[in-house]
Amino acid sequence: MLILHKLHGLGNDFLVFPLGQPAADTFLKHLEVFVPKLCHRRQGIGADGVIGIEALTSDDADYRMVLWNADRSRAEMSGNGLRCVAACIRRVTNWEKRELRVMTDVGVRVVRFLATEGLETRCAIQMGMPVFDPGHIPFRAEPALHPPLVDVALDVGEEMVRATVLSMGNPHCTLFVSSLDTAPVEVLGPQLERHPAFPNRTNVEFVEVLDRHTLEARFWERGVGRTAASGTGACAAAVAAMLKHLVERQVTVATEQGRLEVAWDASSGEVTLTGSAHYIGQVAWALPDLDASADT
Repeated sequence: MLILHKLHGLGNDFLVFPLGQPAADTFLKHLEVFVPKLCHRRQGIGADGVIGIEALTSDDADYRMVLWNADRSRAEMSGNGLRCVAACIRRVTNWEKRELRVMTDVGVRVVRFLATEGLETRCAIQMGMPVFDPGHIPFRAEPALHPPLVDVALDVGEEMVRATVLSMGNPHCTLFVSSLDTAPVEVLGPQLERHPAFPNRTNVEFVEVLDRHTLEARFWERGVGRTAASGTGACAAAVAAMLKHLVERQVTVATEQGRLEVAWDASSGEVTLTGSAHYIGQVAWALPDLDASADT
């Protein structure tokens, strides 16, 4: 049995499991099969991703997290996933410290707990600095383009769109639209995700500016598809809007199921993401015996 904990950040849901439990080795051995099975909305438990966590004895971090998207691809970073990890650790291990340091694929991220009420945990995450260098996003930019990549022209099928491209530990492509009601999320999202300019694929945000302090966004995530929310996507959308001088340095990003707060500090360059994570419950999942099936 693999013990998993299901949580969501504004509808962006994850299955979190301790890497130290006995069944984890079997899961990791066959993760290319198990991750899509777990994440399937009708034939599995259902989730946008699966996250393995492990306690560390390092001076640099308290835990590490490893994230797989629903299609079993690895994701370097997830803001909502990190909030879910923090909320899970706080609840399951009775973590009482005000801060939690989590090692991700792109370095340590510090989570500061703000409040816990029932199954809801609110926290602020130091998300690091946005990356604008095309080689580190990564993005195949024309030689004449210089960072930051604002309003870059991208050919998609027979049309051209303008996008702001950056990384928040994972690649992002932000499009500003006049109305989200008519934004072609399901059409342009998958096309941009696999656009040849993005060698590692990309996450896509469709953003409407409501005022100098408020954005509204819809998300197409790499390896998942349309999601109710995205933490790194909200950060990327906010930074893109700030680069275009459309909003102030601290904004609210409205998603389909709630709001995230994003601040980009002008002196340190650090982005802070504030939001909540909701603990849904614990599940014991019986792993199919793939080794036995292979022997027969």
